[in-house]
Amino acid sequence: MTAKTSARNVALRIPASRRASVRLIGTLVVPNIVFLLAMPFYVAVRTMSPLFYVLAGTAAYVLPGWAAYPVFVLAALLDMVLVAMVAFNLPIGDAIDTLGFLATINVAASAFYVALILTMVGMALLTAGLFNRFRSDVPLASPTAVAFAALAVVGLDIAVNQPFTTAKPPFDSAILQNDLTATRIAASGHNMLFVMVEGLGAFADPQDRALLSQILQKETLGGRYQLTSGTTRYSGSTTGAAARELCGHWGSWLDFISDQPFDCLPRRLSEKGLSTLSFHGYSRDMFLRHHWYPQIGFQRSTFMEEMAAEVPSPTPSRCGNVFKGLCDTEVAGVVDAALKADPDTQKFVYFLTLNTHIPYQPSAIDRLGCATMAPAIDNRTVCDLTNLWSDLFRSVAVIARDPDLPPTDILIVGDHQTPLWERAARRHFKPGLVDWYLLRSRRPQEPAPADAAARTSARPSSPSQAAGPFMAESRQPLSSSSTVTGRPKASPSFFKALKTPMEASR
Repeated sequence: MTAKTSARNVALRIPASRRASVRLIGTLVVPNIVFLLAMPFYVAVRTMSPLFYVLAGTAAYVLPGWAAYPVFVLAALLDMVLVAMVAFNLPIGDAIDTLGFLATINVAASAFYVALILTMVGMALLTAGLFNRFRSDVPLASPTAVAFAALAVVGLDIAVNQPFTTAKPPFDSAILQNDLTATRIAASGHNMLFVMVEGLGAFADPQDRALLSQILQKETLGGRYQLTSGTTRYSGSTTGAAARELCGHWGSWLDFISDQPFDCLPRRLSEKGLSTLSFHGYSRDMFLRHHWYPQIGFQRSTFMEEMAAEVPSPTPSRCGNVFKGLCDTEVAGVVDAALKADPDTQKFVYFLTLNTHIPYQPSAIDRLGCATMAPAIDNRTVCDLTNLWSDLFRSVAVIARDPDLPPTDILIVGDHQTPLWERAARRHFKPGLVDWYLLRSRRPQEPAPADAAARTSARPSSPSQAAGPFMAESRQPLSSSSTVTGRPKASPSFFKALKTPMEASR
C-alpha cells in the first residue's frame, strides 16, 4: 500500500461533516492570517472583521462562483476601513463620511499602505478561490463549528487589543483645566495662540516628555513667560479635538456643518472684540473646514490654498507623506506675522498642525539621534515623531521670544493619542490622554477686573447641547461683524518678515 493510498483511506475514515468544517474554517482563516501572525508585534483592532468574512462566505454561497471574488474583496475593504477607523479614533459615522475625502490624500505615497492593501486584496482573492474549490463542503459543514472559530478570532482580538481601546470618557479639556473662558481671555488683554498638534499623545516616560518641555522651559528664563503643563482626556479624531477644546463637548465636524452659528470659544471671543484667525497647512476641503470654521466663530481662516497662492510663496516647501501639505515650521512663520500684525488688536489664533500625521516623513534634521546607535528614545518611530514635534516646539519658541510679539499666551495641546501600529511604540504613551503645555505671558499689561461669574467652568451641561460650553457667560446677540461669508483670504501683511524654514526650526 502506498503512502498516498494510506492517506486517502485515513481521510475517508474522517466524517464528511468534519472534513467540510475544517476546510471551510481553514478557508475563512486565510484573510485573517496576516493579522494573526502580526498580532504579537503590531496593533490592528479589528474585532468585527472575522464576522465580515463569515457573512461574505454566506453571501458567496448563494451567488454564482464568479461573485465570490468581489464579495470577499468587499469584506477585505471593510476590514481595512475598520482598522483605520479605530487606529485614527474615528467614530463610525465620521469614518463613513471621511471616505468622501479620499481624493484629498495620496495613499500611494505610503509603501506600507500600498503593501497592506495589495496583501489584503490578494488574500481576499485567494479566499474566494478556495471557497469556490470547496463550495460543495458548505452544506456539510457545521455552522456551530464555523461560528465558534470566527468568535474565537474575535475573542483573541479583544483579549490582546482591548487595553489599547477606551470608551468615551467624562468630558475634559485643556481649555477647561486652565479656566480659559472667553471673558478671562478678553480681560487679560493678551493675544492667545492655540496650537493643536497632530498625534501628540501623553508620554508615559517623563524623560521623553522633557525632550519637548525643555524647549519651552528655556523661554521662561528671562521672566517673560510662566510654563505649566498637564494632560487631558480625549475622544475622537482631530475634528473631535476641535469640538473638545473650542466648543466644550465631545463631537466632530459633523456637529457643525449646518448653516447656523455655534456658541464656541472663537465666536464668543469675536463678540468681545477679538480678531479670530485660524491657520492650517492642508486643504480647506478636508472635513469641510472652510465651511464650519466660520460657523464656530473664526473671522478669517487661512489654508494651504491661500498660503500656497502667495507670490513669492512664503511656504514653498511641502512636508508629510499621505497627507502632504505645507510644512508646519513655515506655517508657524505665517502665524508669527499674523500675531504681530495690527498690534493694537487683541487676537485669538488657532494653528492646526499637520506634519506628524501617520504615516509621517522624518525630519531632515535628526536632533535626537534617532538614526544613530544612541537615540534619545529607544523606539525609532517614537523618536522620529518626537523629533518632528521638537521642530514644531522650536518654531513656537521662536514665536514666543520674538521681541516684536505683543503679550501672547500660548497653549499647545495634542489632538488625540498617537495612532501607532507597533506595540513597542504604543507603550511610550499613556492610553486615553494627550499632553498640553501653557506659556503664560508675564509682560506687564493693565489688568481688567473679572468677577466670579466670568470664571464659571466651561463644562457643558450636556454634550449634545448645540450652544456649547460658554452659556455661563452672558450671551450677546451675534453682530454682523462676526459673520463670515465667501472664500477666506490671507492678508499679505501676514507674510512680512517671515522666517525661512531653517530659521523657524532652530
